[in-house]
Amino acid sequence: MRRKLALALAAVALLISGCTREQWHRFPSPDDLVAAIPWFAVMHRGIAIQPYKMPRQPVEGTVPVTGIEVVPPAIPQNRSTLDRLSNPVQRTASSMERGRDRYEIYCTVCHGSEGRGDGPVAPALANAVRNLTEQRQVDNSDGWIYGTITNGFGALMPEYGSKISPEDRWHVVNYVRLLQGAAQ
Repeated sequence: MRRKLALALAAVALLISGCTREQWHRFPSPDDLVAAIPWFAVMHRGIAIQPYKMPRQPVEGTVPVTGIEVVPPAIPQNRSTLDRLSNPVQRTASSMERGRDRYEIYCTVCHGSEGRGDGPVAPALANAVRNLTEQRQVDNSDGWIYGTITNGFGALMPEYGSKISPEDRWHVVNYVRLLQGAAQ
């Protein structure tokens, strides 16, 4: 008798709530409740930063409050900003050694051990990998090379800003300059 009464009450509750069978079996989350109320729906779909969208680039001269380094991407519009970046790491033997080590880990697979764009992955990329020893690459500033390492370049060059520390990126710049000088 009690069981029949409990089942009858559950059936009445289901009919009153107006839920479908799928909704009844699913535990509602707070997001479901927020999205169901029209004036809260704006909070659910915020206008601030949407996931997977590129954030805007900071205004020139912006100082980060989080302590995170801000380096603009290596595109022609940012050339003057990148050219003003100066390499804080002296070109010493230890810097070259550290730069060679990082270069061999991250760069050799595409650019090759001598920086000529002939690494083992280059044929798979239609040999479109940049030759770092050609004159137009030699003419780039240290800041441009640093920005390219940090943010990547085009569709082929990935960003290494999240993988290589800022100081090590400057060591790689020094090592690339050594490769460029050796090729001349």
